[in-house]
Amino acid sequence: MFYPFLVSDPRSGLRFRPNDKLLSELALAPAELEWLPGKAIARIVEPVWADSLANAPVETIAAVSSALANLVVATPNLRLPNLEAMPEGRARRHLLALAGIWRELGEALPQGLGAVRHALELSHGRFLSALPVVEGSLDPVAPAAMRALYYRLKSEFGTVPNQEGSRLAAPGTRLHAVQGGLTEATIEVGKRDGSISFYGLRDPNACANFAAARARMMIEAGEPANSIAVMTTGNTRLLERAFAHQGVPLSGLPGQLPKRDVLGETALFLLLAKRSPTPSMVLASLALSPVMPWDPQIGRDLAESLAGGDYRGTALRDTPAHVALWDDIRASASSLSQLRFLIDRICSQLSQGQALRELIAIPQVEGTPDWDGLLRAISVGPHAIGDPVRNLEGVSIWNASESPWRPCSHLIVVDFTEGAYPSRPRPNPLFLDSEVVAVREATGLTLFGRAEGLAASLSLFDQQIQAAAQSVTFLVPRRDLAGSRQAASAGMSLMARVFDGSPDASDLIVDLSTVPPEQWPISHHQPPPPSTTSSPLGALDLSGRDLLALRLDENGVAKPQSPSRLETLLVSPFAWLLEELGVRDLSWASEGLDVIIKGNIAHDVFENLFVPGDAFPDATSMPETLQTIFDRALGRHAGFLRGSAWEMERRGLESDILQAALRWREHLVNLGAKIVGNEIWLAGTAHGVSLRGKADAILCMPDGSLLVVDHKKSGTAGRRKRMEAGWDLQAGLYRDMIARPTRSEGDGMDPLVGRRVGIGYHLMNDGGLLTSGFLPVASSTARDMGELINEGAVAKLGERLGELKLGRIVLNTTDDEAFFKKEAGFTPYALTDGLLLVRAFVQQAVAEE
Repeated sequence: MFYPFLVSDPRSGLRFRPNDKLLSELALAPAELEWLPGKAIARIVEPVWADSLANAPVETIAAVSSALANLVVATPNLRLPNLEAMPEGRARRHLLALAGIWRELGEALPQGLGAVRHALELSHGRFLSALPVVEGSLDPVAPAAMRALYYRLKSEFGTVPNQEGSRLAAPGTRLHAVQGGLTEATIEVGKRDGSISFYGLRDPNACANFAAARARMMIEAGEPANSIAVMTTGNTRLLERAFAHQGVPLSGLPGQLPKRDVLGETALFLLLAKRSPTPSMVLASLALSPVMPWDPQIGRDLAESLAGGDYRGTALRDTPAHVALWDDIRASASSLSQLRFLIDRICSQLSQGQALRELIAIPQVEGTPDWDGLLRAISVGPHAIGDPVRNLEGVSIWNASESPWRPCSHLIVVDFTEGAYPSRPRPNPLFLDSEVVAVREATGLTLFGRAEGLAASLSLFDQQIQAAAQSVTFLVPRRDLAGSRQAASAGMSLMARVFDGSPDASDLIVDLSTVPPEQWPISHHQPPPPSTTSSPLGALDLSGRDLLALRLDENGVAKPQSPSRLETLLVSPFAWLLEELGVRDLSWASEGLDVIIKGNIAHDVFENLFVPGDAFPDATSMPETLQTIFDRALGRHAGFLRGSAWEMERRGLESDILQAALRWREHLVNLGAKIVGNEIWLAGTAHGVSLRGKADAILCMPDGSLLVVDHKKSGTAGRRKRMEAGWDLQAGLYRDMIARPTRSEGDGMDPLVGRRVGIGYHLMNDGGLLTSGFLPVASSTARDMGELINEGAVAKLGERLGELKLGRIVLNTTDDEAFFKKEAGFTPYALTDGLLLVRAFVQQAVAEE
């Protein structure tokens, strides 16, 4: 809880802001009851927000909880107020609804307010020690409860004089003018001086480095560290790192890192895991939960495999009990009894299982779970941050949402961006601004609306500016840490008025990227520029290594290459090397419907819709048949698409696949083809390399020849362009495996060997069928692309394989992407969408003389 006034230590005379711990100890306050408004809001049927709760439970609970906390601190005694004077109407209904939730929560109060109420009701003489307040330190827009506490302490312990005036800066300076009239209609105008300055930097990290360097420069010039303050709106980790690097001590860092509500999060994820479909990120979060019994590294391995689409839990296979627990976590529940059974069995195997089970309220009845109601009842607390640890000697850290805890000579604002200084006012989630006024007039309760919020934020910004005696430096990060652009704070316009000519606010910012380093207002150093005389790397020399034997099977034999791996080698040998070494991107992202998932689902549907040996599905009954197969494919590849939030995408994908299936059926009928097999494993040799891969479909033509088909979830134009350019590769490798097979017992290749083989690409998006080595009949819409579809690709692949034999990994150049797109007719995804590491090693192309 933030206390908007200062108190004084009777022994040392030190002025500081009180905190929950101090007040609880001096007032001997009992332990606070847990404040869980979310459960009460979900449990009580309240017409005021019932519809909103049904449609947006998380947002509604947050809004009502915020409004309730606002009402609580608006009462001077932190007790339920008398609302009888409130006239009938919308505002009265909303107030009574909030009062009903408060009444349901009993004696519980938001964190920190329990000690405040205890202190307000404590008899004089019962405090363990005196706690006088600093005269005039009470924030003028402080809520009623905090004002009451200030006057309660003042009535018993009195006040000490405020040693600082409201205008600390020297008269005549621009800072002095701002301190006297930041929000006044008229303000003293003068020339720019060093008391107020604005600097633009790239991002918050650069701002933190600048602040630390500027503080160090001041200290080296003789300024005491405790006369400098740094103000920020958010995380202090960047400041902590930057100041530690400069060797400058800080005062006001949090006593502990933010702590998550681990039990609350785990309870929420467990319920989400029981509702089908379960997002993979939910399972990954459970794998990483500290509540789980397995080693943290095993949890990380499990989470990484889940993020990659592997749900088997192989990381747990060495401990059967953990495998059984994981099976229970993954299992969905279709009834309340099944849900209770699974949750009870899971919690019984966890170290904090009893406390976790108490957070999950499952009705003791039979029936289908009300998932929305169950999830609403789970309350996940915010990250708990320790109270700031303050000392007398370090540079002060001020929080932008709090008034200064001690004055300073020099203030550095490190994130002077839009939405802060002053903070953007927010409307009351339950009351219109006119209703806020009506509530105040009828009951005396000052709820916060937009006007009150703006007044409070302006007053706070004014207090922060007034606490600096010599200078204020505003740093404007042009981008956030994600690279998005940021605008300067609206407070720029308020301060631009004190300068002659009323310049445009943006003109006041000095962009350091345009200023020579020797003119920077801080000491600096720059790393030497990279040498321009070194020649391009060109290639990695790995001679002495058999690069085609980096992956070995259990017998120590080199694993065969797949057509897709050779396609990667064709585009980028370095990307191929990383793939052979198992280097992959481990970044996490929420589930989404990308091209790969669409392709996997479409292939699955085609495999189970067009079954070898069965008659082709009838066109009229295909929609019904496909619907069942499509749903099973979703379960195998993208369970999240079964959720209601993905209904539009799911229906669109199902419709696309249905149209593709109808067109594929038409091709099969017109060609008179029979399906030999789907997803058939082939093995053989080509270009001196062992190959193994899975063919999407193999068709038998009426003349006995075979057509190896590769289904592509793309359009015809791009594939036709590549085949015309002579840079096709993948399907031809399947034909090579049939022509030069590597046989094994039960490989199923007997019906394939010795036949004439053609290849084809079925482009699902528009139904095109492009072939080579096979001349379609006149009744078919398939198009023969001739025999010269892979000349360029085969030549380049031979060159790449020759380089591998010499142990050379040739690196890509900046010309390669354009070559593949323009000359070869395809997008080199290994370069455009592959690992960032691959793009980092792209060499500058050398211009031909």
